[in-house]
Parts: sequence; C-alpha cells; structure tokens
Amino acid sequence: MKFLRAAGVASALMCFGCVEVAPPPTVEGAPLVVPMAHGDHNPKNGGSVWMHGDLHFEVVLNASGEHHVYFSDAYRVELPAAVASDLRITILRTRTEPEPLDLAIDEFGESWVVTGHAVENSEARAVVRFVQEGKPYEIELPFAPELMHQNVPDPHAIP
Repeated sequence: MKFLRAAGVASALMCFGCVEVAPPPTVEGAPLVVPMAHGDHNPKNGGSVWMHGDLHFEVVLNASGEHHVYFSDAYRVELPAAVASDLRITILRTRTEPEPLDLAIDEFGESWVVTGHAVENSEARAVVRFVQEGKPYEIELPFAPELMHQNVPDPHAIP
C-alpha cells in the first residue's frame, strides 16, 4: 500500500514537469495587463487621488475657486457622484476665516462641484468631508498644485 502511494506521488511529480502552461493572454500581440486593486493612483481629472477603504476619490482644487470631487472603486472604475453624500470643502487660508463650501452633484451625475473665492495663498489647505455608507470621513489636503501631486500619506487610510 505504501508503495502505491509513493508511486502515485512520484507519478504526479513527474507529470507536473510535463504540464504545459498556457502563455499569458495578449491583445493584438501585446501582453494583457490585468489591473490590481488600489494599483492605480494616477489622477484622471487633474487633481490628486486619495483612498478611503476601497473607495478612491480624486480632489481637484483650482486656484480660480472651482473645485471638483470624483469617485471610483478599488480598480479606479468611475462611480456615480451619488456614491457619497454631504460633500463639503473648507478652504483654510492664513489670516482669514475658513471658507466652507457645500458641493452639489454636477448635471451629469459624475462629480461633486462648487465654486468659491479664488485661492491665491500657496499655504492654503482644504478640508474635504463626505459621508459614504452612512459614515463620515474627513481629510486635510495641501492646496498648492505642486504639493497636491506628491505622495503624501493619508493619515486616515485604513491599513
């Protein structure tokens, strides 16, 4: 009996080396790249991309005062703006009162948008707040465009 088990294991091991493995899938000769969850943090709308759990959100802060927030899933597939609610951006400038701005869903249902006062102070910050699945979330971001595209760790990221 032990011999049969050993022979079966040996046969399986010998055949393992004989198994033909299919080549990776291609599209018109180029390797097909399968997206990985959370692997793409490239902005699609000129902002900076952040995460809250599996939810990605891109914040577009413009010096003109027009601001947008877009949502996407773990694979960066666009989600309707209604995936979140109660969006507010508060612009924090030095030596002035905070400017709270309540956003509204745009006419296409793709993003949240608001227009406030122009932002000329490079030290300005923006606090972005929203509710998703009944839970509030808040993050403070640098406003300066050159800082927005740096990989600043999200202090609220879920490990």
